[in-house]
Amino acid sequence: MVNRKNTVCLPTHSQKRIPTYVVRKEEARALAEEVEALQKQLFVLQETRNSGDIQFTEAKNQTLRDFIFRQQLALASTSTMLFNHISSQTENPIKMHIHLPKQWTARRETLVGLKETKFRQCRDYLEARCHNLDMTKDHLSENQYEDADGNFRYQRFDVTRFQGKSLKQVYDALVFFMFNMEISISETLGDITVRDDYDTIDDDAYISNHRLVSKHDGVTTEANAATFAQNCNGLGSSSCAMVATDSIDEDDLHPYSLSEFVRRDVSAAVMLSEEKSRDSSEEDEEVEVVMRRAAFMKIYSPSFDVADNTLATMHERIAQWPKIMLQIVREMIETP
Repeated sequence: MVNRKNTVCLPTHSQKRIPTYVVRKEEARALAEEVEALQKQLFVLQETRNSGDIQFTEAKNQTLRDFIFRQQLALASTSTMLFNHISSQTENPIKMHIHLPKQWTARRETLVGLKETKFRQCRDYLEARCHNLDMTKDHLSENQYEDADGNFRYQRFDVTRFQGKSLKQVYDALVFFMFNMEISISETLGDITVRDDYDTIDDDAYISNHRLVSKHDGVTTEANAATFAQNCNGLGSSSCAMVATDSIDEDDLHPYSLSEFVRRDVSAAVMLSEEKSRDSSEEDEEVEVVMRRAAFMKIYSPSFDVADNTLATMHERIAQWPKIMLQIVREMIETP
C-alpha cells in the first residue's frame, strides 16, 4: 500500500519565512505524487488479481476511493491558493479610478468619456469569467473576507437565465432597479436609504452620478457611484445590453465625510444577451435571456467606534443587495 504522509517537510530558514503560496504549492505537488502512486497501485491490482475475486474487488474499490479523495484534497489545496491570491489583491478587476471635478460641465465630460471604456472593461471581464462555463445552466459563487487594512470585502458572480422573456423586458426592469434601488432596499431590509441624484445624462445611454446614504442601528453609510446603462450589439447577430456601476474615488464637489459616515464602494457589471434555449430543438429556435453578473463590494473600516454587532449586521446586509436586485427584476418581468 501507499505510504501516506500527513505533512510536507520543507527546508526551514531562521532568517526568512517561507511564503504561504510556496507551502501550498509543495503540498499540491506532494498530493499529485500520491495520486500517481495510487494509480500505479490500481494498475498492479488489475494485472495481478482475478476481477471476479471479492478481495480484489474490495481492494480495487478502496484504491479508487483513495484516489478520488486525494484528488479532492489536491483541488481543495489549489482552491486555497487561488483564494489567497484573490484576497491579496488591492483592487478588483473592474475598478476604474474616477475623479470628478467641481464644474458641472467637466463632471459630465468625465463621465461620458468613461462610458465606452467602462463597458468594454466589464464585457471583457464577464466573458473571461464565463469562459468554459455551461451557459445553459445557472451559476453562483461568492466570497467574503477582511483585507489587510481591515476593510470588509464581498464578491459575487452569477449567471441567471430568464426563459420566455425578451431582452428589453429584463433590461427595462434592471434599469428601473438601478435608478430606484433605494426604494427596494428600504422596503426589503428596513433600512432608511436615501438617494441623491447629483447628475443624470440620457442620450444614447443612461449615465447617473448618485449618492446613496443608508442608516441602520444608528450608523450611516454612504456610497458615491456612477452608473452606465445601454443597449448594445453583441457578438455576431445577437443583441445584448450592459449595465455597469463604479464607485467615485475623488469628488471635489461632494467629498467623503469619513468622520461621520462609513464609506461603501461597489463595482458591478451586468451583461444581458439572447441565447438559444437549452430546451429548444433545431427546428424551434427558442431564445432565452442570459444575465451574467459580477459585483465587488467594499465597506471601509470605520474611522470612529462602531459596535461589533452593528458591523457584522452591516456586512450581512450589503451581501443582500445583489439578491434584492434579482428579486425585483423577476417580480417586474412576471407582472402582467
